[in-house]
Amino acid sequence: MVKSIRIMLGVFIISTASYAQPETTIETTKLSETLYHFKVTTFYPVSTLASIGPDGILLVDPGMEQSSDELLKTLAELSDQKIVKVINTHSHDHHTSMNKVLGEDVEIFAHAASLEFMRGDLDVLVEWPKTALPSKTINSKTSFIFNGEEILLIPVTGGHCGDDILVYFPESKVACTGGVLKAGSYPMVDFARGGDFRGFPGLAREALEIFPEDVTFVQSHGDNFNYSRALNYVERLEQSIPLIKNAYSSGLDADKMIKENILHSISTEDEAFPNRNFWIRTVFRGLSTENNGVKKSLTAPLYRALQRGSGSDAVKVYKTIKKYEAEDYGFNENVLNMLGYYLLGKDRLNDAIAIFKLNVKEYPKSFNVYDSLGEAYMNRGNLWRAKYYYKKSLRINPENENGRSMLKKLANT
Repeated sequence: MVKSIRIMLGVFIISTASYAQPETTIETTKLSETLYHFKVTTFYPVSTLASIGPDGILLVDPGMEQSSDELLKTLAELSDQKIVKVINTHSHDHHTSMNKVLGEDVEIFAHAASLEFMRGDLDVLVEWPKTALPSKTINSKTSFIFNGEEILLIPVTGGHCGDDILVYFPESKVACTGGVLKAGSYPMVDFARGGDFRGFPGLAREALEIFPEDVTFVQSHGDNFNYSRALNYVERLEQSIPLIKNAYSSGLDADKMIKENILHSISTEDEAFPNRNFWIRTVFRGLSTENNGVKKSLTAPLYRALQRGSGSDAVKVYKTIKKYEAEDYGFNENVLNMLGYYLLGKDRLNDAIAIFKLNVKEYPKSFNVYDSLGEAYMNRGNLWRAKYYYKKSLRINPENENGRSMLKKLANT
């Protein structure tokens, strides 16, 4: 199964290094004389904002590399100007990997910490070329004029990530708030990139107070929203954390908190993902683990082994780390699954199968590991083995629609 969204115990990790790619669709909304909002859906919806005018095109969060062709076509229909500036609200690659196709003449603005994250172990699978990295980094409030309008860049770090920037167009009354201000859900907190739930309510409140009540908010994922819904979101954060802390102090674990529905009194407008149950697990993780449960990236040493050798070499490195350094690294099935799909994307099918087989051995009760191994065998042309693993996946999880769909496709082969 292609896992574009991967959740690791409260850490939000999205990788666009997937193999099978669905069709890209784009919904365009004109927000002002110069500003356009694009809801770009490939694996899932991602927001991109564009300022288009006599100075050229500026993109806020250009999005995925896989969506770039369609987005460039859409921009060409609106203007013959070139993209000259880009702002990344944070470094998650589903907002930034289109940087790769923009060329060396484009100025890329981002938080100073984004450059560190993109060069570090967390992003080894993205394989950033130099031209895709930020060329203009900031760590304090900055502004410039573009297409006749002031654009404010406001760092607000330590909630969603350690490199968040708010992007505000005062004349148009439009604010691109990334993962800091949202509507209809709870936050994503990427602990590994310096995010934390503890200061999030205060940070979100301070961010909200920057803007007038008639502002239009653009969030990373989902539809645009107004000040009232942003206020509801901030109040939800302020009320929810004390409830979770009290439940934790009473000895409840995350499962019991969810079963008792401890956040039911706050709001009914929180069913969109990440919902209240996800938020409970996020906060519980931070309360119950040292350093918010952040450990070394297991992906990085396995990636380096794959660069030097084969899938078998990476398996050996995995076993050595597990034997001698297990406490220092974060182990879960999603790490191996992501690595396997990275290899599928490189057409290294035998290496991908070696990694997926390791995942099956390590997590034999997970339906998804069998689904992924089935996909790898299907791509290699071993259709009997593909059917075998898809069937095994369905025996574990009869609701696995991907496995069911793939078996139908393979039925006549």
